[in-house]
Amino acid sequence: MTSFSDPADVRDILGLRTLATRVIIGAVVVAMTLGAALSVDGISPRWPVVIVVLIMAAATIALVAVPHDPLPLAPAILMAMAPPVSAAILLSVVPVPLTTSNQVWISGYATLIYVFMCLRGRILPAWLSVAASAGVHAWWAAATDQGLWAGAQVPLYNAGALLPVTLIALAIRKTTRTILLFRAQARQRAADASMITAAAQERNARLAELDELARPLLMRIATGVPLTATERQDCELLEGHLRDQLRAAALVSPETAAAAREARARGVEVTMIDDGGLDGAYEEMRTWVRVVVTAALHDARDGHVRLRVLPAGRDHVVTVYRSGSSGTERIRIEKKGLVERHSDAEHPGRNTPHLFLRANHDPGTGVTTRDGYQRSDAEV
Repeated sequence: MTSFSDPADVRDILGLRTLATRVIIGAVVVAMTLGAALSVDGISPRWPVVIVVLIMAAATIALVAVPHDPLPLAPAILMAMAPPVSAAILLSVVPVPLTTSNQVWISGYATLIYVFMCLRGRILPAWLSVAASAGVHAWWAAATDQGLWAGAQVPLYNAGALLPVTLIALAIRKTTRTILLFRAQARQRAADASMITAAAQERNARLAELDELARPLLMRIATGVPLTATERQDCELLEGHLRDQLRAAALVSPETAAAAREARARGVEVTMIDDGGLDGAYEEMRTWVRVVVTAALHDARDGHVRLRVLPAGRDHVVTVYRSGSSGTERIRIEKKGLVERHSDAEHPGRNTPHLFLRANHDPGTGVTTRDGYQRSDAEV
């Protein structure tokens, strides 16, 4: 049987998520409690009645609270056990003969549980619970010299409505699964369409940027006039920018692009590689990475800077290696935003995470982080 675990399950079709249903379930629990409280004459001790009410109330609430379709097996078994277990507890303390027939009130409310178990795809556990409840009542009646049938008929009489509900459930289950499948397919198509639209918008934005940046240089080259030294440098800087966009899109932003261009203009060799570790990351994480990357590029005066987004599943998501005449520096950003920095440079990291040091941070540890970063402590 197909299992649906998405937010829209059979509870939507049955209306079990509506406010009206919650009100009805609340009313049932209240009525159950009042009925039990008004039927305690002759019952001793009375504390088992409280236990029974709690068990039946929990099973009733679980009917609408437990997700998925069909109803998960473990909750279904617990719901099915609630009526016979409650009956065994209650029948052990009721007087014989009964003060009022309402003192065996469990079977009436149990029928509600059985009905919704059938509608939610657990027909067999519901009927097994009916049989178990009948057995408990029959045993109690026989033990109190009332006859087996006198006890067994109580749950069987109240469960009479379960047979037509079972037939209806068998008839509508296939239709219900089909409706849920169509809903899931519709959501998937909408998500696919959204992705296609977003990709098209991104492509158009890239083309517009390329047209704006490359067209003037291409038109200049087309004239056939030799390029000046400044124009050749502009071509090299543009080539580096386009390469960054292709190879490390997750690291490219207006700020990082400007910092990379300035670094290359100073003669720094900048290499960016994206191996996918930021795919699906929170925007706060992406922004924080770009802050650190931009600062590292600003710090570079010569030599080279290598920036890499590591593959998914690593303890760290980004590494920055900077080497120049003043020494080397290695920066690593782990997946919760913590920045590890190791440097032998003469003037290390004027802009790097030092801007975000906590007051109680020990610089000797070589580890810094931004205060309060990602309060939800979300993983990338």
